[in-house]
Amino acid sequence: MVQSGFGSIDVKNYNNQTMAEIIAAIDANNAAAGKDIKATFTTSTTDKMTYKVLIPDTATAENPAPAVVIMHGGLSNKDTTAPIFIELARRGFVVVAFDAMGHGKTDKSVDALTHNTMGMEAMVELAMSMPCVDETQVGVTGHSWGNNGSAAVINVINLGGENPKINAWLCGQGTMGIYDLQPGAIDGVTFGLSVGKYDEIDATYVGSYTFYSSPMAIGWIQEVYPAFSETEVPLGVWFDAEGPHEVEEGTKFDGVGGRVLYQPANTHPGALFSTTGTATNINFFYGAFGVPSGAQYISSSNQIWGIYIAFLAIGLAGWFALALAVCDLLLFTPMFRRLRGSQTALIVDDRNSLSSFRDPKESVPLLCMFILLTVFSYVSMVPCTTAGAKLIPSSTFFPNAAHTSGALGYWSFITALVSLLGIYIVSQVKVLLNRKDKNYQWKSPLDPAKLPMDKVVQSALMAFTVFCAIHLVLWCIDAVFNVDFVIATIDFTTFRPVKIFVMFRYLLLCAPFYIVNAILNANARFRDLPEWASTAIVCVGNVLGLALLLFREYSALFSTGSLLTGEACSTFTVVWSMLVPLVISPIIARYIYKRTGNIWLGALLNSFIFIMMQVGTGQYMIEGIEITMFGL
Repeated sequence: MVQSGFGSIDVKNYNNQTMAEIIAAIDANNAAAGKDIKATFTTSTTDKMTYKVLIPDTATAENPAPAVVIMHGGLSNKDTTAPIFIELARRGFVVVAFDAMGHGKTDKSVDALTHNTMGMEAMVELAMSMPCVDETQVGVTGHSWGNNGSAAVINVINLGGENPKINAWLCGQGTMGIYDLQPGAIDGVTFGLSVGKYDEIDATYVGSYTFYSSPMAIGWIQEVYPAFSETEVPLGVWFDAEGPHEVEEGTKFDGVGGRVLYQPANTHPGALFSTTGTATNINFFYGAFGVPSGAQYISSSNQIWGIYIAFLAIGLAGWFALALAVCDLLLFTPMFRRLRGSQTALIVDDRNSLSSFRDPKESVPLLCMFILLTVFSYVSMVPCTTAGAKLIPSSTFFPNAAHTSGALGYWSFITALVSLLGIYIVSQVKVLLNRKDKNYQWKSPLDPAKLPMDKVVQSALMAFTVFCAIHLVLWCIDAVFNVDFVIATIDFTTFRPVKIFVMFRYLLLCAPFYIVNAILNANARFRDLPEWASTAIVCVGNVLGLALLLFREYSALFSTGSLLTGEACSTFTVVWSMLVPLVISPIIARYIYKRTGNIWLGALLNSFIFIMMQVGTGQYMIEGIEITMFGL
């Protein structure tokens, strides 16, 4: 309801549309509207794109509206731009958001078919052809890598000559795309530049903290207003050849080739997940096109996308709860009931056999291990991800971009080995501390993982069944409501079935972490400590090192304008999304362990869910690497 403006906006997802189908849609639109928009991209009956179109009820063939085409950043998909497309659509703009090449459900090969615009050429021409769109008022915007796509499509269309020009571009945070512009492509185009003050990427490459006073910013204004001689570019002020102009929000800038600089106090992910970042988009496109005919002006401070995100969060919590409920149900089926910890009861009641948390010989070694693992996470993230990007390059076997999945997979694998060593050392320390206790009986910390091979295979099959069941729900939600569970950089989405085989390959890197973490989790239970409390200790232990690392880096960024480790700026933007699986996976693992008495089912379910979180969204940008079943 929020996405559709409570019924005033028509929202449709177009999943897995071939390039030939998009061309057919352009031809049909041309025929209906009497237009002559050329499809300048290459047709194909096999290569596919996925996109979303939002059409307000004020935009009609008789009253066409401006359109905005949005491209997301790397390791994302179209729904990460939800705050922007929700707010622009409710203000009367037609909006097209799409999965860029190699991301979501759009093929990598689409890039070559669209003159290396990552698919954006097809989306702009589709938007221009729509009867409800004024083809002379089409703008583009992007986030991070999406700015490269925006610059590329401006080069292709504005220098091509077949179709009307793109006449507005807001270069969102991650501004390196402006260097891709070809001479003449931006002439006469309304051009906005948004540089987040605390943007990790922009802070590293363009000095975003004081960008408004940089030679780059001043030179950018002087390109259209050579007489500009100030030492700082005023934020939110429009410039053209005649000089500066104060433009009231909701009023169209009446100059030609106007430029305006924004500096929202955002981090890089915050560009698409903050009221300031969203307000920048609203303010710019109001200035570029004015209030669309028939629509009412809505202040940029009046934003409702937070309600949308709140309901997504509730739905996502329910989705994880559903996974646990499905597990409970399957444990009562003939196929999987032998995995239950007891033939008479679903829940394994073994608390009396557990050690006491009040016994320092039991609790102190475990807490010391948590502290040491926290320190390891803190010091190892940057070196491990740097090494992982080099040691595990993108290939047909591991097709995701190396600086994300390869890097984080390597860190996960190394962390699993160190954690396993820590578990062993703690067990031996306990033996040493209890050497004088004749009644002490040593228990192997690996006991929770001891299971006959046939039951391990059965656990894997059940975990995969649960994974498929809950993702079937995602497909139903997508089909009925045109929504994925995407919150900022956290993505639980529908995907191409072939990506399941990619997920299986990344299990080799990431599953050891979830298996060892589940073993550690099972060894962190005490008879006099509630289950929720000991589970919380594991959750905190999982994230504390990374949280301290982020605190160190972002404290420096907010106070000085620079990360302490600037070369790892892209890693830090991804680490935030890792906190979710690191917190949720112990909860899932503990819940299922209590029902089965072994760690395999919970560990493998976590592996499937959270590895697909990365693989499903995808980041297949490497030339010559396609998604294949076996990666051979």
